[in-house]
Amino acid sequence: MQVEALELIKTGQIVYVEDEEGQSWPFGVSNIPNHELVVCNALGRKSTPMKSSSSTVKIIIPEENGAFLVMAKIDEADGTNNRVTLKPFGEVNHVQRRQYFRISKPSVLVHYQLVERDVYEDIMKLVEGMVWDLSGNGIGMVIRNAKTIYTGSPIKMNIALPDEPPIEIVGEVVRVVPKSIIKNEYLLGVTFKKIRRSDLDRIVKYITQEQLALRKLKKKA
Repeated sequence: MQVEALELIKTGQIVYVEDEEGQSWPFGVSNIPNHELVVCNALGRKSTPMKSSSSTVKIIIPEENGAFLVMAKIDEADGTNNRVTLKPFGEVNHVQRRQYFRISKPSVLVHYQLVERDVYEDIMKLVEGMVWDLSGNGIGMVIRNAKTIYTGSPIKMNIALPDEPPIEIVGEVVRVVPKSIIKNEYLLGVTFKKIRRSDLDRIVKYITQEQLALRKLKKKA
């Protein structure tokens, strides 16, 4: 069954509006009049330099398994494009998480503690690792460890996004790839097992913003 755009968009939700040049900005949905229009307010901006001579934009709706893409007409906008009213049309397209919600070598810090049991000793100091990639459900990181690392092992992590407090996560090692036997370096694939919903939303929002910024650079190149 075809998903309707207005079944996905809710008041209070954060979406991204992309103009015809591929530039995108975060907006908060403030109202859905008559269940056919979407009223949005730009977040953190007094003016949004949206360019769309055809008055057609794309609404990007992040979700846990990827993102929904919806075409829309600009029904009304103020002079700064800080507040826009959009009218969705056409089919809803979905982009898988692996395509949309994974970034390589992000500007993120991670400290970790590998444990042999589901008991976490707070007296043990967390060790810094190098983030390889980050997604909405896991992280890849390069670490140095003298002991053999097994898949299925629990791991405690603190992940720090830029200019934000650390996020405490308990994960599980699902992949171990030796990178250097001499240096005892391994690439670990870790899936998130225990994470607050609000912290997961922070990670997905950060990844989305980074991917949108990257898309802008590629279009300008």
